[in-house]
Amino acid sequence: MFDGARLREARARADGGRGISAAELAVRVGASKAQILAYEHARYCPDPQRIQALAKALGVSPLQLADEAGKASWTLADLRRASGLRARDVTGRLKVSPRGLRRLESEGLVSARSFSLVAAVAECLGVTVDDIEEHLSNVPVVRERLERARVPCGALLERYRAPGRLDVPAPDEPEVVELAALYGRPASVVARLMGHEVLRVRGAQRRLAGFAAVADYGGSADEQADARRGVHAERERIGQISASLPGRLDAFFRCLLPAETWRAVALLQTVRGFGLWLSPGQLGIDASAVTSIPAALCRTSTAGGDGDAALYQISPEGSEHCARYRSWYDVLYPGIRTILQARESQLSGHVSGAALREHFRLAQSVLFSFDGLLCRLFATNLQSVSDHLVQAALALRLSVGPQTPTDPVGMLRDLVRVGSPAQIRRLDHFLTLRETEAAQHAEPLPGAQQLLRVLMEGPWRLAVVTDHAAQAVDTFLAHLAPVIGSDRVRVFGRPANPRLMKPHPHAVALAVGTLGSPHAQTILIGESVADALAARTAGVVFIGLAPTPRKAQMLREAGATVTVGSLREITSVVRSLTTAPYTRGRMP
Repeated sequence: MFDGARLREARARADGGRGISAAELAVRVGASKAQILAYEHARYCPDPQRIQALAKALGVSPLQLADEAGKASWTLADLRRASGLRARDVTGRLKVSPRGLRRLESEGLVSARSFSLVAAVAECLGVTVDDIEEHLSNVPVVRERLERARVPCGALLERYRAPGRLDVPAPDEPEVVELAALYGRPASVVARLMGHEVLRVRGAQRRLAGFAAVADYGGSADEQADARRGVHAERERIGQISASLPGRLDAFFRCLLPAETWRAVALLQTVRGFGLWLSPGQLGIDASAVTSIPAALCRTSTAGGDGDAALYQISPEGSEHCARYRSWYDVLYPGIRTILQARESQLSGHVSGAALREHFRLAQSVLFSFDGLLCRLFATNLQSVSDHLVQAALALRLSVGPQTPTDPVGMLRDLVRVGSPAQIRRLDHFLTLRETEAAQHAEPLPGAQQLLRVLMEGPWRLAVVTDHAAQAVDTFLAHLAPVIGSDRVRVFGRPANPRLMKPHPHAVALAVGTLGSPHAQTILIGESVADALAARTAGVVFIGLAPTPRKAQMLREAGATVTVGSLREITSVVRSLTTAPYTRGRMP
């Protein structure tokens, strides 16, 4: 691990570039000149204490004297030694038991109570947690455990991805018990995590099946080519989930935070974008939960200079931890997930559940936008459709400038200004064919199908109001049958005159008039600025879907006063109005 040549180079650069002799360095570290020369000529390797002394005397870090060529194969113990530290140095600094450090270095395991050990060791060695994980993967026992874990992980994913399976692994299944023993964690915890991964694989399989059908039976060569790329991407995703799962479990169990500690970290993450320093009281949690956060995951400051009131902010490492493991924590701590969703909704300025419920209680009709709310129509071939529409426009001798929108509908809206009615009709026909082809295999976005189903159990009149072709929407809704009754949903697609597309209120007003409900008792659920502007001009209630603070801000700037973070929030409210004692009779 030690590189004598780098020691010699550091000695030549020492003291501001003037360099020092081997004899002088020997005096500084309490060694002999012969020992220094032996180190430099790789005849002898200094022990960790001597490495530390050499680095200090030369004004460099111990790792700057290490052999970089062999670093990729180091274990964690090798990294510690190269950092100039003995095991007793680390345990003394961190106030941890020698057994705990030894178990981490030799087996890559920590107890549930030692969740901060990896982060603390990383800080002690002056490296990142990812560096620690990289070197732990070289430990023979860890490699053996990962290989042993691949068999039960693969067996569970393969069994539960079979057609017709709707259940998830149970804690008493042999493979779950085996994984629990390997990682030293409760079988119930392992079962929940494996269930989450099973659902991820099933989602990828659904998408793959849709792409595969289009790849074989698509209406055009371009559509089939796009679908084949989709098949390849989903197969790679399934393979990546399966191959990486043992390693992800291994790393997660080394840093799995207790419930209250995770709650504190996640609450700090929710306010990260505001750049605030907050006290435990401002976060609404106990101080002990914040002080239990590993030091690498948060920053600490004091308020008012009194030195007593500690304030906290999440660190970049903490944000990375949240991004990497949030979905697994949501599975393990569902109660905290609910708290976080409520806090995120409040911070985004979303409407309260009670206010949302009142809007639906008073409403007679509910309108939806389409692309971006119910599905992603061109999820896999947006660029291809846009390129073909540009070619069609150029063939019609229409000017497509650099400022023309890149999405197909936006492009058509923009070209209306320069094209003749005949030219626009031909472009509209071309786009309609592409939209209808895409709708045949478009998958509903998360929560869309459930919301439609729950609304159909109530008295509301339902309609889709969109700038896409009505034929494409009908195709998509028919694809959802019999899960939802598509005959109950009216469709108001792209108007014959594209100048009347949103943000023009034409389609919204037409839907309101056709359904026969007052404007004030009609809701439009949308996700775009055009939806918000059209609803405001038409005088109907607008509910904006804004999963990110940036999206919420955009909708508010367009005049939206009612936003939600997900369709699940609407579904929950609607369900409360369609169950006793709140069920109303169906409207004609």
